[in-house]
Parts: sequence; C-alpha cells; structure tokens
Amino acid sequence: MTTLGVTFLLAALRVVAGSAVIWLLTKLIGRLLRGVAGRRATLADDSLLRLILGTVARLGYLAMASWGWQSLVRGWDGRAFDQGPDRFVNGALLLAAIVMVVRLINRALLLFLDRSMQRLGRYDQLATLHGLAPMIRTIIWLMAALVFLQNQGVEMGALYASLAGAGIGLGLALKGPLTNFISYLTILLDAPFQIGDFIRFGDVLGPVEEVGLRSTIIRSLSGERIVINNDELLNQTIHNFSDLPRRRVAHSIGVVYETPLEQVAAIPELVAQVVQAHPPATFDRCHFTGFTDMALEFEFVFFVPDGDMVLYLDLQQQINLGLLRRFEDQGIHFATRNPHLLVEPTSAPEA
Repeated sequence: MTTLGVTFLLAALRVVAGSAVIWLLTKLIGRLLRGVAGRRATLADDSLLRLILGTVARLGYLAMASWGWQSLVRGWDGRAFDQGPDRFVNGALLLAAIVMVVRLINRALLLFLDRSMQRLGRYDQLATLHGLAPMIRTIIWLMAALVFLQNQGVEMGALYASLAGAGIGLGLALKGPLTNFISYLTILLDAPFQIGDFIRFGDVLGPVEEVGLRSTIIRSLSGERIVINNDELLNQTIHNFSDLPRRRVAHSIGVVYETPLEQVAAIPELVAQVVQAHPPATFDRCHFTGFTDMALEFEFVFFVPDGDMVLYLDLQQQINLGLLRRFEDQGIHFATRNPHLLVEPTSAPEA
C-alpha cells in the first residue's frame, strides 16, 4: 500500500474511532442526566436535554472530521500541498460549527423563555414571544455571520462603521416608535395590568380594553375611549384595582350637635346593622372619633371580599342608601360641611 493510502486510512480510522467515542459518551451522559432528573423532568426539560446533547454530538463529529483532515494534510508525504483546499475545508467546517451553535442558541433560548412564561402563568404573552421569535433569530444569525466573516479575514472596519452609522440613523428616525415598542414589551412582560383590569392613572378611571404597540385604550366610566401613549402611561402612577384580594373601605360621616346622646351612642350599632344587611360586605368597626366645628364625627370600616370595582361601587351605593334610610327613620340629621355664612348689612357711608 502506498504512503498516501496509509495516510488516508489512518485519517479515516481516527475519524471513525473518535466519532464512536463521541457517540458513546453522549449516550452515557444523556442516561446519567435523565437518571438524576428522574420523574421531575418535564417534556420541555427532555427536549432541551436532547437538543443540547444532539448539538454537542454533531460538534464532536465535526471536530473528529477536522482532526482527520489535519492528519491527512500533515501526512501528505512531505509534498507540497495546495493551501486552497485546506482553507476551504477548514472554512466549511467552521461554518458548519457556527450554524449548529446558532441553531442551538436560538432553539434553547426560545424554549427557555416559553417554559419560563408557562411556569409564571403568563399564557397570554406566549403569542407575543412567538411573534418576536423571528426577530430574535435574525439578530443572533447576524452576530454569528459577523463572527464568521471576521474569522475568515474579511476587513470588518468599514462594515462596522456602516452598521454604526445606519444604527444611529435608524435610532434617531425610530426613537419614538422604538420607545413605544419597548414600553409595549414592558407592559407585556412586567404585566402591571392586563386587558380587562380596572385601573386609574391621573383622573382617568376605567377598564383596559386594548394594549397596542403604540398606545393603550381604556374605557372610562363615562363611556368614552381614552387612548394614551404607552410610554406616557408607564411614566405615571397606575392604580390597579383588579388585583385586590380584599378591598378595605373607610368612610367618615358627621351628625349635628343637636343629636340626643342616646342616638349618638346607638349610631355604631346602627351602621353595623346596615353594612351587615348587604353581603358580601363585611363589617369591621364604627367609632365616634371626635368633635369638629360642624359635626360629631364617626368613622366606619367594612371590607369587600373582591377586587371588582363595580361590585364595590354597588355595595357602597346600597350601604349609603341604607344609612340615609335608617337615619331618617331614627330622626338623625347629617351635618353639612359648608357652614352658613351670616352676612350683616353695613350702613351706608355718610355723605
């Protein structure tokens, strides 16, 4: 057998033997990791493990192919070897390795994000993640292409300068839309509110009807549609009333000083009866809290076991009407908060 034939045979044996070792190691590591995870491993965990091990195995096979090729080149019997095929093969192997790594990063990243959102219970945001997946993949592919070109000796200074200039121009042109888009992602990922939640910001109060890329639409209590820029909305203090496990309601009322002492002493029990007559409201307390210039002040507290704003307003209205009715029956008069002004006539100036 010629020297060239022996060199080729040795290179082929190295590739085959190394690939067999890689295959065996990945199988053993896979069984070991599955045994450690046991029954706690989910379908997503198994998919991620198979994805990583499969990519590692293919990268190992590529490494063995590169090893075999290099041994073939070194054993070329000392004869001159054209560098063109060597550079081509090495470049092809590197390109294949980069493609495998990028595919692993893309799939693993999206699978991890998908799994994290499912664990957090944010199923409504999965559609947004799937919509952004092409953009995420494109960014990673572009970064990998730049790494490959730079490794192949391509002059990247001019390309980087062009990309930087284009990036600055696009950033200035798309400053407003990009800010709104980032605010949209903040709303989806941080979830300060969701569609259907009852929120208040500034003097606007109402349920959220729609969350768009640029703006959010809220239906006010008076019926009109309030459209507000996402960035402007997030810069305000947002009160979300739909996330209340229990709402505490505290109110103050005042009665006139002419109210008899027996009736004043009976007001806490009277308020308790009115609140208890309107379930699911739960009475907490009612106390005679003090004297003001215009009234005898009482404070009462009750709880609404739900964050629904409409339920709270309905109960508040029923309790207020019940208090008016019971006070009227008992002859108890509410005190006005606007005292009467006594204006004395002035005498006409002397001539």
